[in-house]
Amino acid sequence: MIANSASITIDANANFHNDPNAHDDSRTHGQIPNSGADAATGRAESPLAVAARERGLNIKELAALMGVGPSHLSQVARGKKNLTPFMRGKIEAVLGWVPPQGVVHRQGGVVHGGQSTYLRERARERGMTLRQVADRTGLTYGYVVQVSRGQRNLSPAAQSRMETVLDAPVKIEAAQCPAVDPNALWERMDAHGWSQNETARRADISTGMLSQVMNGKRTPSGDLLRRLHEVLFAPSSAELVAPVEMKVMAWKKGGKSGVVIRGAGGPRSSGKPGDGTIRVGGRVPWGAEVQFAYTTGYDCHGRVSVNHLVDERGCSAMLKKPSMTG
Repeated sequence: MIANSASITIDANANFHNDPNAHDDSRTHGQIPNSGADAATGRAESPLAVAARERGLNIKELAALMGVGPSHLSQVARGKKNLTPFMRGKIEAVLGWVPPQGVVHRQGGVVHGGQSTYLRERARERGMTLRQVADRTGLTYGYVVQVSRGQRNLSPAAQSRMETVLDAPVKIEAAQCPAVDPNALWERMDAHGWSQNETARRADISTGMLSQVMNGKRTPSGDLLRRLHEVLFAPSSAELVAPVEMKVMAWKKGGKSGVVIRGAGGPRSSGKPGDGTIRVGGRVPWGAEVQFAYTTGYDCHGRVSVNHLVDERGCSAMLKKPSMTG
């Protein structure tokens, strides 16, 4: 990432929010020099534009809320006009703080030829190609590719749509393409009692293609991973429980860990949404590694059954983590 890029971190547990540290970092730098506005790294933006984007606004919309002209506000943001006490008060009234003047690159990653991108790999983990990301966000495929390579910036609306589809923050940087973990696939085939041929038939792919994927000779597309995930990670007959009474998940991220428990029960089982349920441990933070997970319930004979299938990583459950070097 480029040193002067401003970062925006968003919690992908359904409720996106801005990282407050991004504001603090901008405040401590004061005047930020022009980064050069190299066309390969995307259009340069001022700290004020970045702060407005975090609120879902562009400069024109921010100016309207402030009751000033967008051209004048843009020049103030870039340091071409003085930041008067009047303008400072207007900005603070809307944003709650006053970003420094200057120009920064909000998106600092440049992806060179032959490198994969974070957006492409995140889409693969979600079982999608970049073209499918474009279709689901209503953006053009060319635009999504340019964004993934740091050549274009996203509007607030486009950023929100893309982060909703990817269930993760938008990051513009190179990324290593992870290999398929054959053990994860073999475990699920054993759980269903299927051969490679039967698995390939159910996923509607050739046996040769599946063999190449498992041997590391072929990089699967997000679409292929999605088909394998839908087939292999569906509960087997031995794993089905009805109704599910409780779900337990242990997670670890950095030096932190925790256990989340959700389930039915409690004194208020009135049938209303949320009544009669227990929830302990909050949420699993985005990017956390699942240590163990299971559901408990009853099988068709009324016996307590434990299902160890629960895995909220999606298609990434079939991928090896890229090795960290350097």
